[in-house]
Amino acid sequence: MKGAGVKPVSGWLTREPEDRHLSSPPVALVVCQVRHETEYAASDASRALRIKGALDWPTELTENLVQGVNVAVGQFTGFSASQSPAMRTWQLKSQDGTWTVSLQPDHFSLETTRYGGWSQFRDRLTQLAKAVGEHVAPALEHRVGLRYVNQIRHPDVLSPLDWRNFISEELFQEKLYEDLGDSFRAAMQVVEAIPSAHHSLVIRHGLQLGQESEFTYVLDNDSARQGSRPFDVQSIMTTVDQLHLDALRAFEMGTTETLRDHFA
Repeated sequence: MKGAGVKPVSGWLTREPEDRHLSSPPVALVVCQVRHETEYAASDASRALRIKGALDWPTELTENLVQGVNVAVGQFTGFSASQSPAMRTWQLKSQDGTWTVSLQPDHFSLETTRYGGWSQFRDRLTQLAKAVGEHVAPALEHRVGLRYVNQIRHPDVLSPLDWRNFISEELFQEKLYEDLGDSFRAAMQVVEAIPSAHHSLVIRHGLQLGQESEFTYVLDNDSARQGSRPFDVQSIMTTVDQLHLDALRAFEMGTTETLRDHFA
């Protein structure tokens, strides 16, 4: 409608999160990826070694070669290996395999399957971003993404409907689970929002029936900022802090206080 204004963002997207400490958070994976312009200096072994040396936790460096692919589209679609040299990428893994750094010409990332809290993850990400800024020296940041994959289990859950005490009414699909009854195997839904300019939040959530007939609720919060700007570590970390707030708001919106008490 002509002249109609855009309703400002409100509700849980702007609410100050409780951010209570959880002694055993149900986080299966956290990953942060920073995309920048293609910079082949990231393929250099000596630079990868310098980045490894800048991190304050021990890692093992491994090399991967990625061969490009040419795609011919016409009456028949064909694929062939690119004539350009294979691209070298690097991984830095902790000794127990729970922390992984990926170094590629157009992005770097940090992920963990042993989340010990935001302070530790942020500290390691800051070290990585500073090292990439110094030794690869990208000029532009294109995108920053932060993803939390929560795999939630509770001993009191014996059927899909038991999740009503632990998943918020905004997300819980009671009628769907009632109608499916014993035939239920899995149900996933997607919620997408724009918390602020250049920022997006995608929430993938739902129930899965495991091999041992246990019900796991997946709450996958994927927040991002997109838009090219000068590569600056302080700006990247400010953005990451905001993405963390968005993910935290999504977790608190999607769960009940009773569930958070269970993990406290």
